[in-house]
Amino acid sequence: PISWGRGRRRREGSPRLAELAPVRQVATLSKMRQTLLRTRLGLSLAASVVGAVQMAQPARSRSSSAVLPLASSMQSSQRATAVLVHGLDSSKETWSGVLADLAAAGYPAVAYDLRGHGESPLGDPDEFEPAALASDVLAAVRAAGIKRCVLVGHSMGGRVAMRAAAIEAESGGASVLRAVVVEDMDISPRTAPELSAEKRREVAAWGDGGEGAPGRRFASWGACREALLPWYDADEVRVDSWRNKRVRPHPDSSWWSDINPLARRLAWERVLASDDGASAWRELAARSGSGGLPFSVQLWHADVPGSVVKEGAGEVGGIADMSGQMPAARVRKFRGAAHSIHNSARDEFVSALCALVDEASLEGEAAAKHGT
Repeated sequence: PISWGRGRRRREGSPRLAELAPVRQVATLSKMRQTLLRTRLGLSLAASVVGAVQMAQPARSRSSSAVLPLASSMQSSQRATAVLVHGLDSSKETWSGVLADLAAAGYPAVAYDLRGHGESPLGDPDEFEPAALASDVLAAVRAAGIKRCVLVGHSMGGRVAMRAAAIEAESGGASVLRAVVVEDMDISPRTAPELSAEKRREVAAWGDGGEGAPGRRFASWGACREALLPWYDADEVRVDSWRNKRVRPHPDSSWWSDINPLARRLAWERVLASDDGASAWRELAARSGSGGLPFSVQLWHADVPGSVVKEGAGEVGGIADMSGQMPAARVRKFRGAAHSIHNSARDEFVSALCALVDEASLEGEAAAKHGT
């Protein structure tokens, strides 16, 4: 199960929520844009219903009416869906501005919480691996009925996107991917911070909950704050900045933390400090060179000093190395942007993403016409 969605402000008991039970929708639009969208959708639906009633000769009973697939803010017959995956210590909320901009421009999009992050469960810590994270995302996309998408992975999520792309390329079947964007991440070796045996036992309490493990739900903000501080160098300013953002009150008066020190630790050890990114990239490069991939691959990176990637020629696992392994990969540098390009250079990022979605959608239509 993975948490996903497009509308935190929703009516409870929504049919779509009931139909997609393991997943929960998320709001990302501002009140003004949400109101505008609801108005436009309501007008469009009303016009369609009226037209159908006027043309129905003779009238048919409800039981004989065919059920038709409906377009939504997540999927469209015109454009591929932008699927957005966050990085370390983050959640789908990091994409709120991008989601609002895409919705306002008429581009379908959805952001997911990776397992153990945001509102998604952690599951068995022993199964926290890049392939599992990538498979979660691909399964959620297909469960949502999305037929084609542009997958964007930020930072650690970029490693997940690489593995998801490798899985799709290896499957041999029709891929749901039309393009993959790796945002400010390379495949250079990284080292996870040291953690004592005692700290490892303590961090286990941040699992999904149960006897002796409270998980990420707390009786109060103060209790959650005190639990988080030891894992973030007692940085009170940083932790306090998460109140009502990454740590939020629940309707039952408890507090929920999107931040999960255990998931953070696992992501460091199993994703960032592993060689899976390099392995996935080699697999993609081999397929790209031996006949091509069914989707394009993009390397979008930030500017110095904000970027976490290595740019220099000869640096193992850096952007130049990745480009050398896969010449077909398109590299783009966002001048002046910090690590989180989608927030620090949002307008340019969204513009580039919209152009990529259009390109991928047109290429998909051309391929379909030619039966490829």
